[in-house]
Amino acid sequence: MDVLLTELFSFPLIFFAFPALVLIFLWLVSVLGFLDIEFLDFDFDTEIETEGDSSSIFEKLGLDGVPLLVVITLVDFYGLAFSYSAKKIFLPLLDDVLTATAAGGLIAVVSLALAIVVASICVKPLRKFFVVHQGESKDEWVGRICTVTTQQVTESFGQATSDDGLIMTIRANTPNSIIKGTRIVLLEYIQSDDCYNVITEAELHQP
Repeated sequence: MDVLLTELFSFPLIFFAFPALVLIFLWLVSVLGFLDIEFLDFDFDTEIETEGDSSSIFEKLGLDGVPLLVVITLVDFYGLAFSYSAKKIFLPLLDDVLTATAAGGLIAVVSLALAIVVASICVKPLRKFFVVHQGESKDEWVGRICTVTTQQVTESFGQATSDDGLIMTIRANTPNSIIKGTRIVLLEYIQSDDCYNVITEAELHQP
């Protein structure tokens, strides 16, 4: 185990190994329901304009259509695998050509480029699992009954799934009794935050 850890956190693998630890933690808290899988999908300037065509960097790289956490995980996983293999195979061959630092840096860059290419291939079949259905406007979803999928719902955090599989961001005033598995009703759509104010189904039916 010590040998493996030493190898993983050696140069240049450390560029991928350290982020891998962070990603493992994020996935664990996401699976437990304490974090939305799309929490990294905030708006930031990633657009490239070429000859009148404006598209994001992720579209250009073929990494669009899935949550950013999934993209980063795929790229880091493949980057770690490629850098480990390259270090074992090619680093000894580069000893007489480049310094250890230069050779390690080259391996890291090439591994990252290859990881992006392979990740873009893996993203294609995953997009169908993250399709946002636009059959009706989000305002029309008000009144739907959904099931909470996070451990709690507050004024700034919460997620629920409708009976037909739609995932939506929800908010509720605190304190409240809403926990994972609670059936809630969408009361109001807040367009500026792309979320819904909710109450429990039991509260709705109270006289």
